[in-house]
Amino acid sequence: MATKPRTLQSWLAVAIMGVLVLVFLVLGVGGGGGRLTDIFANRSDAVIIAGQHVATMNQFKRIFEQQKQRFDLQAGQPVPLEVIVQNGVDRQMLEQMSEDRAFLEMLRRAGVRPAAAIVDAEIKKLPFAFDRVTGKFSATQFTNYLAQLGMTPRDVETELRDDLASRHFTYAVELGFRAPRSYSALNAVRGLEQRDLSYFVLGRDAVPMPAMPTDAQLTAFIKEHAAQLTIPETRVITLVRFSAKALEPTVAIDPAALQKEFDFKKDSLSTPETRSLIQIPVKSAQQGTEAAARLARGEDPAAVAKAYGADPITYADKPRSAIPDRKLAAAVFALAQGESRAIQGDLGLSAVHLLKVTPGVAATLESARPLLEAELRRKGAEDRVYDLSQKFDEARQAGDGVAAAAAKAGIPAMTIGPITVQGVQADGQRNPLINEKMLKDAFEQTQGAETDLTDAGPGEYYALKVERVNPPSLPSIDSRRQQLTAFYMQTEFIKALQARIDGLIARIKNGESIDKVAASAGAQVNHQVGLARVTAQQYVQVLGRDFLERTFSAKPTDVFSAPGPNGIFVARLDAVRPGDLPTLARITEGLRPRVSQEYVSELAVGVRQASAKTVKVTTNLDLARRAIGVDPATLPQPASKGGKPAAKPGERAK
Repeated sequence: MATKPRTLQSWLAVAIMGVLVLVFLVLGVGGGGGRLTDIFANRSDAVIIAGQHVATMNQFKRIFEQQKQRFDLQAGQPVPLEVIVQNGVDRQMLEQMSEDRAFLEMLRRAGVRPAAAIVDAEIKKLPFAFDRVTGKFSATQFTNYLAQLGMTPRDVETELRDDLASRHFTYAVELGFRAPRSYSALNAVRGLEQRDLSYFVLGRDAVPMPAMPTDAQLTAFIKEHAAQLTIPETRVITLVRFSAKALEPTVAIDPAALQKEFDFKKDSLSTPETRSLIQIPVKSAQQGTEAAARLARGEDPAAVAKAYGADPITYADKPRSAIPDRKLAAAVFALAQGESRAIQGDLGLSAVHLLKVTPGVAATLESARPLLEAELRRKGAEDRVYDLSQKFDEARQAGDGVAAAAAKAGIPAMTIGPITVQGVQADGQRNPLINEKMLKDAFEQTQGAETDLTDAGPGEYYALKVERVNPPSLPSIDSRRQQLTAFYMQTEFIKALQARIDGLIARIKNGESIDKVAASAGAQVNHQVGLARVTAQQYVQVLGRDFLERTFSAKPTDVFSAPGPNGIFVARLDAVRPGDLPTLARITEGLRPRVSQEYVSELAVGVRQASAKTVKVTTNLDLARRAIGVDPATLPQPASKGGKPAAKPGERAK
């Protein structure tokens, strides 16, 4: 259980952190970014601006899509974009990226910048930048490949420069920092220190159970514990909900509308043809012909590729769009299964062997029916909800109350409550019909007040009236007799047990033998010798974590109590002895690299946090959401003045 004395709060870490931040400030981190900052600040597609480090909509989209692919793989199915946004993933990514940009800007202003020659050398190591025929770096091929990914050479150069600066800075800190030997020594001393103690255990029978309380005792108990026993304010409300989700099962499907929807989406619902193939880059037509022939004979692709100084590229059940070389893809999808040949693509010459052809599957109306019907029901329900909410709103504008307007719209008004501000009913269960936004509205109104029609998300609206406000109150004995009695007896038992423990501890502190004190309580003293932090884990199940923590925080001759697995421990720390010196020296040196690494990791976190506070960073969440295909206007928004929905849900989505 050896631990370092303190983490980032230690005096050494704070001192080093202060020096690093001071150096950054002196070198110009606190200042502006000059004219370039102003130029970047004018970019209309920037979702993050941290001095000269900018993240554009396209960059945010690329990183977001990579993260979404990981979510899809983990879930085993596509995760809806709205679910990701509702869980705040986009916001978290924006915050993380802004912290990264601030750190990189801090390094730039501090002068941590790799030379242009180093960046160029890194670029020329990228495999897709080489002409497969000549084996030389090709600027044209490099640019064309990046264009397919929506990137430019400048984007790659910037990312490589930032990555090199970050890696070089981290490496320099790691190389130049070594924790003082005293830090690892203190860990070793604490871990090997041995403690001897004597203890006995009091069970639940250490004090008798209290007698059943009288009404007078319960009344006094209620007053004494008013803070814990006060029943919070509750409210009774009339709620009117317009829910497209609830109406979906009632929507009838028009066959003509279904056919029209299918005709419109047929291509996207179909499964494209896929192919499995082996591709080996070659440098000449002769090599291509030879390699294709060897693949056709069934030779090992790795061996064939090695003969021409290349690595085999395998595509398994991939559609045409998955092959980055468009010209090569067109030729491959013209081959017959089992055919091999040399193909000249946009990115070079290759020998290709087609292993398998899986024909595409055209969607049919029957196969697509469940999906299309669900979509039509959703749209139909949203249209129906919009019409009902308009009728309700017109009645409210004409002066009708919530219940009367609901009756005119043909929507039932529900009575809910009494409920607390957390939505909890008298039975202790959360009411599933009311959400956080409704609760907030309900507890902001006075008794008798009614809200306007409120937008609660796509296809969801509501209005409510506060029928009754029940102020906070103490429970009566008759309404909560069983619970009050149980609480009273538990409290009195704990009070009596604590008094007994305090008396036993006082006797030991006054010099009475711990054996004699234990015997008077009907217990037997146990002796634990040589208890050390490094071996304490094996005693957790028997002694309990609370008892061990008290043991290692106590001083010699301290008498204390702590809860344990089988009762309450009463203990005395008899002695504290240092560990074995040879073992201490060996562990001290063994711990030093790990302690150094832990402190460097914490320093790195501290530097990033300092960067985020020092560099002025601006972010644009709306632009970030538009970059990933989310219209901020479609997210849940407060209702417009008068509570009337701003637009029909289907129209707003368009």
